[in-house]
Amino acid sequence: MSERHEWIADRAYSLWEHAGRPDGQDHDHWRQASDAWDAEHQGRLSTGEVSTAQTDWDEESEE
Repeated sequence: MSERHEWIADRAYSLWEHAGRPDGQDHDHWRQASDAWDAEHQGRLSTGEVSTAQTDWDEESEE
């Protein structure tokens, strides 16, 4: 599992817990966590510190 995928999974889980563990909102929490990762790492993308080739669908196929 990539660093990005692991970070997003941990963040989505935290968001789910904070929301009271509701059913059926996993995609919303994943999107929020993914958006947070992207916002936090935007500066590193522009400087080349993070590869833009890694995508969510690449990570999902590894599981």
